[in-house]
Amino acid sequence: MSAVESSSPLLVPSAPYKKTRGMGRVGGTLHTWRTLRACWVLDFKAAVKFRFDMVIGTGVNIIWLFFAIAPVLVAGKFLGDGDGWTQPRLLFLQAIWYWMDAIMWVFCFGSIQRLAEDVRVGTLDGQLLLPTSSLARTMLGHLSVQDLPKVVIALALGGYAIWAGAMPGGLWSILAFIVCLLAASVIFWCVAVFSSYKVMTLREFDGTVALNAMHNLGRMPVDMYGPILRIFLSSIFPVVLITTVPSRVFFGWSSWWLPLVSVAVAVVLVVVLRLAWNREVRNYIGLQN
Repeated sequence: MSAVESSSPLLVPSAPYKKTRGMGRVGGTLHTWRTLRACWVLDFKAAVKFRFDMVIGTGVNIIWLFFAIAPVLVAGKFLGDGDGWTQPRLLFLQAIWYWMDAIMWVFCFGSIQRLAEDVRVGTLDGQLLLPTSSLARTMLGHLSVQDLPKVVIALALGGYAIWAGAMPGGLWSILAFIVCLLAASVIFWCVAVFSSYKVMTLREFDGTVALNAMHNLGRMPVDMYGPILRIFLSSIFPVVLITTVPSRVFFGWSSWWLPLVSVAVAVVLVVVLRLAWNREVRNYIGLQN
């Protein structure tokens, strides 16, 4: 929902939407995604001027990856091959975990910080009047381009894990894994927005601790947690869908319907998030001193 549709007293509705040639309805889904693409292109062009920073950032990310996954691999060595989680398979799960780390830094944290800053200085008021989806434009409008090398590092780590012995269960397993990974990325982004969107009405609100907890708990397979924690991470807090489920699907360990569950959860979270976001926008009253 765009802010032009809001009932907030400070947000005055603009003229009715018009249709433009080749663009779709102004304020509609196609127009929103074209706007996002233009914003991302500008981010990439701006990042070209800082190529040296990108090189340094890539090196730092590789070092961070080593320190992040080392404890898990050491633990896996002492645990043996419990429940089939060999070292190469644990390494593959770490590749998925690092993919989520890339999602968090490229798409989430920058937007979260920008949203909080825009609320506090009052620039969010004007952004909510733009004829696009306020949710998509605010929480996806800018990329942290300097963290994009994490995507390449995650893919490289996954390739190495497969070479080391984390083989897929078959062609169906690969296709189902891609579906689960994309659904997990959407779920993770939704959790990120849920952790921060209340800042529009509670200016000092910060729930990113939940996002960090979800990310860190996904570093180990949910199978290796105790029974009570395993139930919590599988049903109440959907950590199992972030790294464990995509891994198990890739290895051919899960039923054919599990990718459908991942997609269904992602769709439900997006719908609920839109409703919650629209309600928050209606309650937003602009810059307060």
